[in-house]
Amino acid sequence: MRKTLTNTVVAILALFCLMGCAGSKRQAEPIPPACDMERLLATARSQVGIPYRFGGLTPESGFDCSGFTCWVYSRHGIELPRRSIEQIRAGVPVSREQLKPGDLVFFEIHRKGPSHVGIYTGNDVFVHCPSSGGRVREDRLTDTYWRKRYRGACRVRR
Repeated sequence: MRKTLTNTVVAILALFCLMGCAGSKRQAEPIPPACDMERLLATARSQVGIPYRFGGLTPESGFDCSGFTCWVYSRHGIELPRRSIEQIRAGVPVSREQLKPGDLVFFEIHRKGPSHVGIYTGNDVFVHCPSSGGRVREDRLTDTYWRKRYRGACRVRR
């Protein structure tokens, strides 16, 4: 009798566990909470010094600007479109005054519209992989060059 009761309780508990897994849908959420964001920013900063390469998607081959943002976010389970012009539509637009660490920042460099992207790290600083300078680095949004070319920002959703 005791064995039957134990087996019944175990079966009921297993059933409840399985029911909790069924039918749960993932909702779109804002980018990771602060603790996860710190890890994302640490990942981005860990690539400082990696060389620029047109079309590059990995630290081993080098990065271009959007390849860098794709790679960083993918390490944290967030897939971004490949090109900067597509990445600007991958999230919710935010004003310069609303920028938070982890937001994508966009610049008009070679053509009309956003042609360069970086990751905002806070205090008017962003990390990116520019073709000029040839390596992943941090720059200030307030530098004359970047301030004149700034075109907007977005907050990515998971």
